[in-house]
Amino acid sequence: MNQDPRSWEVLGRPLGEWLFLGALGALGADSAINGLTAEPAHGFAQQSVLVAQVVLGLSALGVVIATFSGRQIGLRLLWLFGAAVSYAAPTATWAFGGAPVSDIVIAALGSVALSGAMIWYGRRRLHAAITRRVWPALLAEHAEAADAFVAAISDLPQGTWTSKTSADGWSPAEITEHLARTYSQYAGESRGKNSLRVRLGPIRLFFARAFVKPRLLAGAPFPKARAPRPLRPSGGPNTPADGVALFRATGESCLRDLGILVERRPHKRLVHPYLGGLPIYDVVRFASQHIHHHRRQLLAVIAQRATGGASHDHAS
Repeated sequence: MNQDPRSWEVLGRPLGEWLFLGALGALGADSAINGLTAEPAHGFAQQSVLVAQVVLGLSALGVVIATFSGRQIGLRLLWLFGAAVSYAAPTATWAFGGAPVSDIVIAALGSVALSGAMIWYGRRRLHAAITRRVWPALLAEHAEAADAFVAAISDLPQGTWTSKTSADGWSPAEITEHLARTYSQYAGESRGKNSLRVRLGPIRLFFARAFVKPRLLAGAPFPKARAPRPLRPSGGPNTPADGVALFRATGESCLRDLGILVERRPHKRLVHPYLGGLPIYDVVRFASQHIHHHRRQLLAVIAQRATGGASHDHAS
């Protein structure tokens, strides 16, 4: 059977990625050299074009290096590259060629289209490279979080396991079911089933991704937010032993499906209801932080049960 040309690989990378990186590297080297060795420019417009050429060239070379090494800085450099291309082409057409407005508009549209296509493909290749580089470490971090959660629920008394200390709170059993439902959701999505609906509009989503996401990935407390309906528990496992079995089984199934996805489509993005599409490596990072978040809630429930205090809402 003939191999699908789209899946051809050379040294572990798709043939298209090699072509992309080769073209990007050649463009970057040429732009950087031309910008640095050009004759002195006259006027701000010409000088800015030369600066943009250097920025374009260095950012393109940076993207190539970041893709080979699987570094996230490549994602920022890719946007910088796109901005430099979109500025340099129409400005050079006007400042150096004295072209008519129609030519400047065509150059602008063409540069935006070119940079957009390169950003789209470049992000896919960078996400794939980053996922493959960090995958073993992510699995180790997740295993640590999962083990800590299992240790917290394994020996709970039955009364604590099913108790709620407020009408809106979740019991340890329900917290465990919520985590299991989350695993099942992402396992299903990795196999092509329906994704979660994004619950924020474009503006709020932008700010959430820009400011909230990095803090959460670094271990900051989760903001209070209502879980999507498919992830809300309906009662929870009957006993802590049942909870451990459910949590372990759904977790292992999810990671197995995500591992298959990493091999087949490492650039794939899955949907978080409050942060939109996330690359696989961020999905697993969030899974670990999500477990830590609910383990802290679980420990708070246990402490409040022991002291007879009031609970906070656990429905996030």
